[in-house]
Amino acid sequence: MGMMKMLDIKLENCHIFSNGENKSIGIGNGKILLIDDIIYEQAKQTVDMKGSFVVPGFIDSHTHLVSLGLENIRISLYTCKNRNEAIDRIKTGSNETRRKVVIAYKWDESLWGDDEYLSRSELDVVSKPVIAFRRDGHMATLNSSALRLVGREGVKDGVLKEKDLGLLDKLVSPEAEERISAFNRSQEIAISEGVTAVRDMVDRETYFAYNGLKNRIRIFRTLYDRDMFKGVGIGTDTDWGIKTFLDGSIGALTAAHEGWDGKNLIMNATQFETFCNGIWSNNLPVAAHAIGEMAVETAVNIFSRHSGRFRNSIEHFELMPEEVLEKLNKSVVISSQPNFLDWAGEGGMYENRLGREWLTKNNPFRDIIDAGIPLAFGSDTMPLGPMYGIHQAVNSKFRQQKITVNEAVRCYSEGGSYLLGRDQYMGKIEEGYLADLAVFDHDFTMETGNLKDIKPVSTMIVGRFC
Repeated sequence: MGMMKMLDIKLENCHIFSNGENKSIGIGNGKILLIDDIIYEQAKQTVDMKGSFVVPGFIDSHTHLVSLGLENIRISLYTCKNRNEAIDRIKTGSNETRRKVVIAYKWDESLWGDDEYLSRSELDVVSKPVIAFRRDGHMATLNSSALRLVGREGVKDGVLKEKDLGLLDKLVSPEAEERISAFNRSQEIAISEGVTAVRDMVDRETYFAYNGLKNRIRIFRTLYDRDMFKGVGIGTDTDWGIKTFLDGSIGALTAAHEGWDGKNLIMNATQFETFCNGIWSNNLPVAAHAIGEMAVETAVNIFSRHSGRFRNSIEHFELMPEEVLEKLNKSVVISSQPNFLDWAGEGGMYENRLGREWLTKNNPFRDIIDAGIPLAFGSDTMPLGPMYGIHQAVNSKFRQQKITVNEAVRCYSEGGSYLLGRDQYMGKIEEGYLADLAVFDHDFTMETGNLKDIKPVSTMIVGRFC
């Protein structure tokens, strides 16, 4: 036996993910130093985990932290079961807020049993200006008062989509104090869900605001292309790259889907290649938002043509054209949101918007993994919660989507670290890796039915329980 190590903390009697045995974890300087019985090693602190199930800290590969926090501080419509409940919540919120503009988030008509968006006339029950964002963030409904503020009184249904949402920026942008509160709230939510690192999509204002805020979780910033500035990514290890859009969303009918508006494809292959070359010349990877099959094919064709240039990502990858996976290799990472399977069952939004033939051709996690293409899971904060997404992926009725619990956990840990380029020291419970852990009261890997309701009992980041 070699020289004993003085550990900062020793976690005894852990049931370790993918190991299958009860062992101890020795931690020092924020890293896992030993995984064994380590009976003889001394530690400043010893914790009996009593057989707790320990998995790598979850890495959420696609978040919007400030928006998530604002949703919790302002008005959230996420749990509303019908439009009347959503309207009542907006009315109540309008009386409680001191803001001159009432801002609500995450209504979703597809979960109310109809296909009608919230309308201008419905929101006119509130006299204050009202802006209500749909769950996907690609459209919003405004009442008459809000439409007058942005000079769009002529929009009869009150619906603004995609680029027109830029008209709302000044009205919805938080003040510094509210931004800090939102940021802190979103970190609390992340930690409560076992998330230890995120790749966050940010505008320029948020990008710089993060420099002065205290991070409790590890945040990798991905800057929107419209906000790119000279020097982004230089001298920091917290920047990932640049996010761009090839289309919109299925819910807002702005995805690049065959038979829909041809303008939904924001860049053709030539334009996208030119854009990517400009970003790559700045030594940065590209995250390409691609939901419709035409956008997915555009991203795949250009990324595969420039194979090996960074670990670029295709965000969402919802509708998959045939044979597209054959063009990809490990330099392209699919960054998907398994919670989107909320809409993918029979009678759901995908079938209603796209047709029954697309039920088995969306979010093809099984096919991606079988093809050997790296797959990283994220939430898009809809909602932020790895176990919610894992539940969806494990319980899909369709072979093309259904994966195992172990595979889903790896997509939410190893997949994220690979995407971030930190796979040599993040995302696994192995010696030399960061001590980022999510602790559960039991081994859930043999379960399927209630995974979305399971929460970690504690979260450790860099060797410290949060």
